Formats: sequence, C-alpha cells, structure tokens
Amino acid sequence: MIIRGIAAWLFAMVLLTSAAHAHGGVGMQDNRCVLRIGPDLMFFTGYQPQNSREEFCDDIPSTGQTVVALDMQDTELRDMNTEIRIIKDLGTHTRMNGLPVLTDAELASPEVLDPITIAYLPPRKYPTGTLTFEHTFPEEGKFIGIVTVKNGHGQTYVSQFPFSVGQTLGKNILLYGLMVVAAVGGVFGFWYYSRHKHAPPKAAA
Repeated sequence: MIIRGIAAWLFAMVLLTSAAHAHGGVGMQDNRCVLRIGPDLMFFTGYQPQNSREEFCDDIPSTGQTVVALDMQDTELRDMNTEIRIIKDLGTHTRMNGLPVLTDAELASPEVLDPITIAYLPPRKYPTGTLTFEHTFPEEGKFIGIVTVKNGHGQTYVSQFPFSVGQTLGKNILLYGLMVVAAVGGVFGFWYYSRHKHAPPKAAA
C-alpha cells in the first residue's frame, strides 16, 4: 500500500510538471512540438535568429525577431484556408485550467480582435503543407496565438495557445522546483518504505 501511494504521488507530480509546461493547443508528442487543431496536427517550430538556432516550443525567450514554422501533417489541412493571428493577452478573457481562452463570440468579432492584434496572416491555402511567418516583438508580455483553418464547406477548426515573450525565467524556476519536490518526495518515500519493511516486529506484551 505504501509503495502504491508513493507511486501515485510521483505520477501526480509528473502530471503537474507536464501541465506547467503545456500551453493550450501546443504540446509535445514523440519529443516534437505539435499544434493540435481539430482532429489534425501541425508540427510547430520556433526560433530567434539573432540569439541562436535553438528551437522553442511555446514561450519565446526574449524580445526581437521571431520565426515560426508550421508543418501540416494531414493532407486535409493543405486544402483548407489557414489564418494566423497573434493578439495581446490583456487578462480579460475567460480562463480554463488557468489559461486564457477566447469565446466563439470573441473569435468572430473584429471589434474585439482588431485593437489587440499585433500580427496577422490572412487566410490562404498552403499546398506544400509548410507555413512560415516572422514577427518582431518589441517588448515583453503575454500573448495568444490563434490558428484558424476553414474549408470551402464552412467547416472550421480553431486552435488557441497562450505564450509569453521574455518571461521564461519564472516558469523555469517553477518547473525545476516541481521536479526537485518530486525527486525529494521519491527519496523520502523509498527511505520510509525500506525502514519500515526491515524493522523487527514488536514483541507481544
């Protein structure tokens, strides 16, 4: 029972650590960053040429020029119009699981989106399945990326992913802190179990 309890606690810590590193529609699959949009996937790659070619999956390390590439894995997406929008996160949107999420009404409202849009790629098809765009972030802050794909029959998929620019230090500290807590808890649990397992039985009174 003790071992099961320890295992369950460690598993919960791993899930919590993973959740702290996940951002809405963007996540990891087979050690690759993916953007989930409807039933389909896009591989997501981002980097900043002025710093290095080191790739990032969600939060952008610093301000400046940023390049993002999306690789459509499903042929369905290549026949659909893809639109990309980046907006400022003003902290006024509905939150789900701690993350900001725009409602359908907000997504459909130019009056809501246009004043806070900082980058926009209009809808178009990408027959090769590869989409690349650049944007220069002049200041740190919190943002939301919105990818919308739509076919000729009106079927629409939307993926939203919040991210930050130049604010990764605090999140890394949280992530490493959770990992340390999980490791310390595992060592303590193993020690506690070993100590009680090998303890001699108490003599009957």
